[in-house]
Amino acid sequence: MAKRNTLRHRVLRMLLPAELDQIHATDIARRLGMSPSTLRRRLRAEHTSYQELLDSVRRYRCEKTLAQRWLPGKCIAGQLGYRQPNSFYRAFGKWTGMTYTQYKKIQQGVSVERTQRLY
Repeated sequence: MAKRNTLRHRVLRMLLPAELDQIHATDIARRLGMSPSTLRRRLRAEHTSYQELLDSVRRYRCEKTLAQRWLPGKCIAGQLGYRQPNSFYRAFGKWTGMTYTQYKKIQQGVSVERTQRLY
């Protein structure tokens, strides 16, 4: 059974509600009462990193947002804390294996198909 009070989980709990464009590893380390290097070292001991945790929160928020409504990539990139939309588009491609435009077309096709089945 996995421990729920690991450093990984504590960092995730801090990142989930945070403004991702305003929070940094140094902020998390300070709130946890440790230096940034100690945070890095302890996360590495748990086989993860701050960047991996940040990316997983970004992906989670992206999936949650797109499940509720479609937003232009520039808008969602800003919400997820990306300074440049192209960085978001690259990350989105890694997460899904497709471009944002391809994903949108698939999502629209699914909703159209569902609507047609209701009639």
